[in-house]
Amino acid sequence: MSASWKQQVLVEAPVEDVWSLISDPRRFPEWSGDTIEVTGVPTQVERGSTYRHTGRGPLRTKSTTVFEVVELDDLREIKLRCQTSGFYSHWLLTEARGNTFVDVELGIEPEGLAGRAVGAAHTKGYLRRAAERSVDGLKRALVPPT
Repeated sequence: MSASWKQQVLVEAPVEDVWSLISDPRRFPEWSGDTIEVTGVPTQVERGSTYRHTGRGPLRTKSTTVFEVVELDDLREIKLRCQTSGFYSHWLLTEARGNTFVDVELGIEPEGLAGRAVGAAHTKGYLRRAAERSVDGLKRALVPPT
């Protein structure tokens, strides 16, 4: 069963600053509440790049899986997909008078029996909460230090 959640928000930061966080998996622990650690990121992140992501899933269980960058358009779009569960995050950025309009979609497109079993826990409610945590974390990470 597939499910997804879309959320849109205006982030009061330049698109380059937002992009620097969402396009570099090494920086995910700074803002993504479900990310514990990211390893194996290539020097140059590009379409087809893979990395290992350790995080907490729907049942708050810790797991390490491989993610792939499936879409990448500099300063505009990135889509990341878990190779085990089919979970994905898709981010679109638009410049908005010095700020950034963010359109994010989190979802699950499970493949195979194991993927469908994991996918059952990715309910709309879980995806909504995960999107909200990600957007809130992104905003906090972009606040200039005082």
